[in-house]
Amino acid sequence: MTDRIERFKARQRQQAAIAKGPRLIELPEADLARQLSDISINPILLEQSFTEADFTVDLHVSDDESDAVLKAYSDAFSQQRFDQLVGDSRREVLQAIAVPFGLGRVLAVYDKKGGNVDTINNARNEVYATDAAAKKNADLPAYDSTKFHGDKAYIAKNAKDTLDQNSGVLKDAYTNETFSQNKNQDPRNLDHTISANVIHTDRGRVLADADAPTLANADSNLNPTKKALNQSKGKKSATQFVEELQKNTQSRQEEMQRLSNKQELTPKDENRLRLLKQQEAIAQNPDLLLAKDKAAREAYEKKLSDAYYKSDKFKADLAKTSLKEGGKMAFQQAFGVMLIEFFSATFDELTDLYRNGRSHESLVPELRTRLERIAKRVANQWQAALAAGGGGFVAGVLANLVTTLINVFVTTGKRAVRMFREGFMSLLKALKTLLLPPKGLTLREAAHEAIKITCAGGVIIAGVALEEIIEKQMLMIPGLGALGAVLSAVIVGALTGLASTFVVYLVDKLDPLGVNRDRELIALNERSDQNLRQAMAENDRLLLVLENSLTT
Repeated sequence: MTDRIERFKARQRQQAAIAKGPRLIELPEADLARQLSDISINPILLEQSFTEADFTVDLHVSDDESDAVLKAYSDAFSQQRFDQLVGDSRREVLQAIAVPFGLGRVLAVYDKKGGNVDTINNARNEVYATDAAAKKNADLPAYDSTKFHGDKAYIAKNAKDTLDQNSGVLKDAYTNETFSQNKNQDPRNLDHTISANVIHTDRGRVLADADAPTLANADSNLNPTKKALNQSKGKKSATQFVEELQKNTQSRQEEMQRLSNKQELTPKDENRLRLLKQQEAIAQNPDLLLAKDKAAREAYEKKLSDAYYKSDKFKADLAKTSLKEGGKMAFQQAFGVMLIEFFSATFDELTDLYRNGRSHESLVPELRTRLERIAKRVANQWQAALAAGGGGFVAGVLANLVTTLINVFVTTGKRAVRMFREGFMSLLKALKTLLLPPKGLTLREAAHEAIKITCAGGVIIAGVALEEIIEKQMLMIPGLGALGAVLSAVIVGALTGLASTFVVYLVDKLDPLGVNRDRELIALNERSDQNLRQAMAENDRLLLVLENSLTT
């Protein structure tokens, strides 16, 4: 009601202004005026024409009509988003070819299997990040048992066991049998549960530069056992020894039965029978030996890990390589922004040249003008390049840290390093969009955009994995040679870009957070309001004309 009153008052003010102003009226010719005045008017006919006129307006709208209008608008909204998707697909393809499969592929030449930092796990798998670590293992001196058996810790433990055996309280660590006080009758060895030779040649121990005799002669790794049993165990691990004993159970039991059936046993037979019984005891109950082995290995691995992963050398290597990887990724992303803008600007100029022709008669000024426009567009992207470089630096550092962490347990392939970099880049973009949404985006809309970025990043990671398969197939084609690697990068990059665009469109179509539906409703309301305002303005104009004609 208030709007109607205001419009009425506005019309009154306009009419008053018109009435006060000067008027220029064109009068008809005198003869025409006399002819009109002489014509008689039939008031009944005039009144009848007004009374019979139908001024009613049908305001009823059926559900089908409203549904049809809404569907047409929804289709137009979807078509608009699809047209935008087609327009963005060019940039997405350029992005995929130029950055992850262009620059990323070039920088990946310096990637290494197992990452950029040496780890104990990788060293044991003969995978080294540095030549110095590989050389250290190659220069390892031969095993010298005297360094281990002459160590102070070994001598002290052996002396203590001798005293316990003399007292009749020393037990075999692997069978729990009590040693005889007669050392000649029951000879004893102090066994390195983890073989001293194995510790000496352990590539992880060599990498950590840890002292082998100290680790081998730790209390957890020194266990008394029968001499013959220790000699039969040799350098085998506890698990290998138990598996071997259990595998030979039948033949061992048959030999024990044969020796037991002898009426007289030679000293050699007695020693052999005693060893077989000890082996049988372990085969039947390996828990003691395996428990000792487990405790020894846990202590050994902890000391080794502390010695290496807490060392200044490892920390320095990790920091240095992380900065290096961050710099590589920063360059890739920053230069990628400029490169994509260069390609986009070049395509736009070529399109403009094709459609509108040259603006200069000479080719040189034409080329100079267009190159200047391209350079200006590229230069205007410096802020975006800096932002992309900052995100790339963080992604590179995180990728190196995670790669190193994974290689502590599992050796990764060379291509995995690149996948980590691209994955972290997508993850950081998604987090930035979610935590620092662009102006005008709600949290739900930011989450929707983050989902699209994450899905597109997953496609890129899959593309990096697929690239190896495509490249192998391309290299099998005769005559391609090195060109096959380039073609594979272009093909996979284009496919990845198109797939990313399709995935983004699919997320928009599925609309898991209902963002696009809300946008469509808001746009529909705005369009309806705009149409209503236009209709009301037209009605006001017509009413003003009508009222003005009636008052004159």
